Amino acid sequence: MTSVAKSYGILALILILGPFMQSAHSQNLDDAIKLTRSEQFIAADNLFSNILAANPSDGDIYFYYGDNYLKRYFADTLNTSFQEMADQAEALFTKGIQQEPTNPINYAGLAEIALMDNNSTEAQQYLDKAYSLLPTKKNKIVMTPERHAHSLVKMADAFVMAKVKDTAQILTYLREAEKINSKDVDIYLVRGDAYIYLLNDGSNAIANYNIGQSLNPNSSMANLRIGQLWMRAKQYQMALNYYEQGVQIDSTFAPAYRELGFLLYKAGRYAEAKKMFRKFLELSAGNIPARLQFINTLMELQDYPEALTEIDEVLSMDSTIIDLYRARAYALYENEEYEKGLVAIRKFFERSPTDKIRTSDFTYYGRLLSKNELDSLAAIVLYDAWEMDTSKIELLSEVAMNYIKYKAYNDAIRMYSLKDSVNEANVLDVYNWAKAYYNIQDYTNAAVMFERFCTAQPNYVPGFTWWARTLFNLDPESDNGLAKPVYEQILQITMEDTVKYKKERLEAYYYLAYYFYHQYVLDKKNLNFARESLKYNYDVLVIDQENEKAKQMVEALKRVVK
Repeated sequence: MTSVAKSYGILALILILGPFMQSAHSQNLDDAIKLTRSEQFIAADNLFSNILAANPSDGDIYFYYGDNYLKRYFADTLNTSFQEMADQAEALFTKGIQQEPTNPINYAGLAEIALMDNNSTEAQQYLDKAYSLLPTKKNKIVMTPERHAHSLVKMADAFVMAKVKDTAQILTYLREAEKINSKDVDIYLVRGDAYIYLLNDGSNAIANYNIGQSLNPNSSMANLRIGQLWMRAKQYQMALNYYEQGVQIDSTFAPAYRELGFLLYKAGRYAEAKKMFRKFLELSAGNIPARLQFINTLMELQDYPEALTEIDEVLSMDSTIIDLYRARAYALYENEEYEKGLVAIRKFFERSPTDKIRTSDFTYYGRLLSKNELDSLAAIVLYDAWEMDTSKIELLSEVAMNYIKYKAYNDAIRMYSLKDSVNEANVLDVYNWAKAYYNIQDYTNAAVMFERFCTAQPNYVPGFTWWARTLFNLDPESDNGLAKPVYEQILQITMEDTVKYKKERLEAYYYLAYYFYHQYVLDKKNLNFARESLKYNYDVLVIDQENEKAKQMVEALKRVVK
């Protein structure tokens, strides 16, 4: 009897505590997921680890633990390594499948990684496997509607998070999930994300977000999404209302504070904006990825002094974060601290593995070299940046300008020709290209380029002045008067502000006075040339009363023209 009683007592205790233990486990998992959504990734990591230690055979825990790493990457793609986060997530998804082979959700996780890695074939294999583990008419698998629907949501979300525009599969999965459990809020959040991020359809996006919010008015994520949508539409007051509502619902929901920071900064309320960013950091206390994200935010907001302060603080805690040396160099350049910036970018290159070097790193390095008047090196480095990514065609202009600064005009011409060969030379390129030809005394090509520039910019006086000088150099004795029509055009386009363009008008008058005088010398019978020259010489003397050459020509011409 005693043995039976003991056994019965143990059984009774299990029956009493079992639901409580299951509920506690579920609550802990919900808390960990909430931490992930609130971008408190380190705290979430610690909680997932503890839950997993107590429940090593639960596939859901492995999935959401792995998802925490992927969300950490998405929260800060600039400073977080995709490969590092993907490897951690993949290991957890794989372990989850080993521990609970009948749970489809970890296959959705593996599909997301494959899609992010541009491996659609492998991703589809994972999704097909996940679908095979779901209940169908033929497949008599026992599964709660909640789990069934949510697995489909995560399969759809794999495409959305990876920014893969397969809306046919996404919407099919979500329609099926809605038929099974229409009260799953995530159905509408994921569908809204698909509409806005993949299809740029704000109307359908907000309709779905609103459904999600109506199903759960306390959903901070729904409020965040609606606020972000209003931000995209530049309806800032509406966005502000939803963000504030989000933090009222859950004062620990970190992303809402970050978004409030962006919004307030845009409104010029800088002190309040920084307060929101600080709150965002406070909620992620000890979370270096959050600090890195804050630095990234400061860089986006162009608050470089504050960014530098944050960078130095984080480096004092962890000097191994290579990306911070990059960010520091960028911030120093933008803050016009060029000497320090050059030291910082060189330190970054010393520490960074080759596979972490980006086009922008060489770009900033080249610009810092240029600002430190190391123009020949700047040209080489900026050209290397362009070779890394030939779509960055504007870099060729920077290369050319550095060649011009140290008078390597032929090399500058080569850069402009290369840019023009793909029809990317802009009007400023053409102007500088023409001046490069002028500086090597290739006046024929210079004239062609100045004419091209002036045709595109018919009111830019300096362009016409350079064009006229070039034509004068092609006809230095003015036998043919090549520069005459251009100097006449200068007088025409400067009529509205003769004071501002006094020098340009003086140059035009002087040329025309000389041209007509020279024509008179060649043909003394044509007194009209003499009269025109006299008129322009008087114009010269109105502006420059002490011009001796003009005085001499006037005296000579007065004897001829009665």
